[in-house]
Amino acid sequence: MGTSNWQNLSYCVDLIRYVSPKSVLDIGVGFGRWGMICREYLDVWEGRVFRAYWNTRIEGIEIFPVNIDSYHSCFYNKIHVADAFDYMQLEVSSGQFDLIILGDVLEHFTKERALVLLQTCIQKSRFVLLNIPIGNDWPQGAAYGNEYERHLSTWTTEELDQFPVADKRHFKDYINRDFSTYLFSKPGD
Repeated sequence: MGTSNWQNLSYCVDLIRYVSPKSVLDIGVGFGRWGMICREYLDVWEGRVFRAYWNTRIEGIEIFPVNIDSYHSCFYNKIHVADAFDYMQLEVSSGQFDLIILGDVLEHFTKERALVLLQTCIQKSRFVLLNIPIGNDWPQGAAYGNEYERHLSTWTTEELDQFPVADKRHFKDYINRDFSTYLFSKPGD
C-alpha cells in the first residue's frame, strides 16, 4: 500500500499543529500515515488520550479498496472508497474540512485533473497540506496490482508557487531526489 518519504515528517507535524484543525480529510489514505499522525498530534497530544475523548474528525479517501485494513478504523472516523477528483467535486462542500492533506497524490493524476483537484481543495478548505515529488526523477508504474500508483504528471516548484502559499519547504529523499511540502491557505483567510 502507498507510503512516502520520511524526511519531512517533523515539518509536517509542525504545520498540522499550527493549523490545529478540528476536521481533516486525507486524500489517498494508503498506509494511513496521516490519519495516525493527525490523531496522535491533534487529540492525544492535547490530553485526549482515549478514543471516547477524541474530538478531531479525520476522514480519508482511498481509490484502491485493498489498501484499507482493519487498523485504519483505529485512527480514521470514516474512509470513503472513491476517486478523489470526483469525490471532491460532488461530495465535499466548502468549509466541511479545516485541513485537506494531499500526501504524494497529485502526481498520480494527469496535470489537468491534478490542477483542478488542487484548486478545488484550496477553495473548499481552510488549509491544504501538499507533499509532492519535484522534477522528472520520480518515474513510477503500477505497483502491487494497483494501477493507480502510476505517476501521470511531474511538478516544479515554480508551478506550485502560483497557488496561495502559506509556508513551504524543500527536501531531498534518501537517494537525493527533490520533493516539497507546501501549506496552502484559501485566499482571503
